[in-house]
Amino acid sequence: MAKKNIKEFGSILRIDKGQSIAHQGAEYLVLKVVDLEQIFVREKKTGVKKIIKVSDLKATHIALETPSEIEGIDLEAIDDRDWDIATFRSKLLEPLLQNSKKRKKGDYIIAAQQAQVSPMTLYRWLEAYEKDRKLSSLLPKRRSGGKNKSRLSPQVQAVVDQFIQNIYLKIQRPSKAFAATEIRRLCYEKGIKNLPSYTTVSRHIDWISEKEKVLKRDGRKALEKTFGINEGSIPDANWPLAIVQIDHTPLDIIIVDDIHRKSINRAYITVAIDVFSRVILGMYVSLDAPSSMSAGMCLSHCILTKGEWLKDLGFGEEIEWPFWGVMDVLHMDNAAEFRSETLKALAKEYLFDLNLRPIAKPRYGGHIESMMGTIATALKILPGATFSNIKEKDEYPSAKMANMTFSELEKWLVLEFTAYHLKTHESLGMSPREKWKQGILGDKNNLGRGLPEIRLDEEKVRIDFLPYEERTIQPDGVSFEGIWYFSDILRDWVGYKDPNMPNKKISFKFRYDPRDLSQLYFFEPKTSRYYPIRYRDSRHIPISIWELKGSKKILKEQGKENNEIEIFNLITMQREIEEGAANATLDARRKQQRLKIHEKARNKKKDMLPNVHSDLSPNLVLQPKLKGYNPDEIEALDDDY
Repeated sequence: MAKKNIKEFGSILRIDKGQSIAHQGAEYLVLKVVDLEQIFVREKKTGVKKIIKVSDLKATHIALETPSEIEGIDLEAIDDRDWDIATFRSKLLEPLLQNSKKRKKGDYIIAAQQAQVSPMTLYRWLEAYEKDRKLSSLLPKRRSGGKNKSRLSPQVQAVVDQFIQNIYLKIQRPSKAFAATEIRRLCYEKGIKNLPSYTTVSRHIDWISEKEKVLKRDGRKALEKTFGINEGSIPDANWPLAIVQIDHTPLDIIIVDDIHRKSINRAYITVAIDVFSRVILGMYVSLDAPSSMSAGMCLSHCILTKGEWLKDLGFGEEIEWPFWGVMDVLHMDNAAEFRSETLKALAKEYLFDLNLRPIAKPRYGGHIESMMGTIATALKILPGATFSNIKEKDEYPSAKMANMTFSELEKWLVLEFTAYHLKTHESLGMSPREKWKQGILGDKNNLGRGLPEIRLDEEKVRIDFLPYEERTIQPDGVSFEGIWYFSDILRDWVGYKDPNMPNKKISFKFRYDPRDLSQLYFFEPKTSRYYPIRYRDSRHIPISIWELKGSKKILKEQGKENNEIEIFNLITMQREIEEGAANATLDARRKQQRLKIHEKARNKKKDMLPNVHSDLSPNLVLQPKLKGYNPDEIEALDDDY
């Protein structure tokens, strides 16, 4: 029975007319999508018809069992050529997915011929991709090298790569036949016995993306001309989620701490807006300066549904935020947090394109800039507003008048955005919510795109968007910013060296939450899953990355040894001093309030990331937490060439 559910639901939930869904132990047929939050269904067994809230469907896909780890894929380690293969396959499958009810056997045969594989292989591609809609589910499997590794030996691969970069991708544009002959000759000269075939060389050349060819042969200007956006504006978004813009800004209001109700300066907000409808797709408010963490939290908020988040803030069913989904294009400025390799890999995995705003051309981000202005204008009426310039502020005592706490500000923003979604937007001629609804459900003049797919693997989404560092694993565990972490899961990787370079130790990726360094998240290569790696010294208190860096700086200035004991002793002393001084100084109050916010986020992790926070033994074999989300059944596809 579990096997059937896995095949049926996968890691995403689609809601379309005529589709079967599960709800409270019964199976239903979707008769109609009534609204953004409701569907009309008929129970298959009894024939009873009823209306179900979309947000209530998610719980039906969660089983009681909870594994102690979560599946993942080391996205940054996947070769660009493998990503290109997966992209090619996804484009081949899209027409079949869009016409699932009308597709015929001949459609599969034609697609299989285009891919130069058997129809059976195409069926397997379609089944894997339809289940999860992740590009990684279409990655090729290398028979001799395991997941995501080339079938060629390292020696041959090095020759192929060098030839492609230094010769093939130059202006001369040699033919494939010449490339194959030359690569075989170079391999022979190096004493390599198993020479690559002409077909193998040709396949490796086919994997090179057109963008890379244009960039290497003709330069960046030619790349921008061929693949870029026309200068002067970004293209119109013709449907919801077509283009989403994201940016950060400090909020123009002084807030107060929870205890003394005295000022602690301003908070920051990261906002993502859907260009088609102008709805706020995601937001993240923090006392910490904008970073990759802020961007990741906002993007995961965009992708996931908002029901549980609203409940956590204390809102009832009267407040709705029925906007979610993976965008087609993410448009942003050139800040460092938006140019990370992690974000590039995530864009490939979650199937969205990245588009950086040209430097010194603010018109490219007009929609998000306009939204930031709308937020600033709304804040002006609140006590403690700082206004956008000195002339507006005049002699208004912002700090003295401030009376809103961080949590109160966050709730106020939710209510403000809810009201904004319902007001007529001047450039749309209707409210953002109505525009989104028009694009999703359609009307008599427009065909809707349908409700966005709901991600059931929320835990993986949240971990994927966390920042990471690479570290080697030592007998004592792993050291991160001078703090040691350990878990039994690390034992097999102590001092692990590169098989092709025996003198070089391999570094592994450890994801972390900057607000809570009490544990890291280790991607274990053998199981392809995330595991929590906690402090080696369990007596240590949870701290943030900002506290850690601040204490290390002070210790350096004092000429003291920068070790774990000194770091945690200093942080403990600082907290005690700040707690005592909170009533007197703004800086101390801000640090105390930030500490409370981080503690709240840490306490919520057992609910938001239940798998990696389970105390169960990692050796236990359990059923998947999410029906259709079984890590042991997910692997890259085997090719039949």
